[in-house]
Amino acid sequence: MKDRYYVTVEIQDRVDKVRKELEVFSEMGKLPAISDYLDSFQKEGHLMEIKDFIEMMFRPLNQAESTVISIKVIRAMKDHSYHSNFTQRVGFNYR
Repeated sequence: MKDRYYVTVEIQDRVDKVRKELEVFSEMGKLPAISDYLDSFQKEGHLMEIKDFIEMMFRPLNQAESTVISIKVIRAMKDHSYHSNFTQRVGFNYR
């Protein structure tokens, strides 16, 4: 089972900066790891590596071919309504 986080990132390319919201999936009960962020970026078509751990900045693996200069994680919020295993729903007993 996995937890879903909504992550706001700032994508800086050669022309401007854009803020975008992505979904990051992590193991249940744990915060997203660097590999979870990298998987999410790869789904968006960006092959990245970590540049700065403290500010959560990533840079492309091949900077000459990429239009993106860097991606910075602004915030991450956990989605408490998401359940990756749809057979296990939270049930309420209204007796």
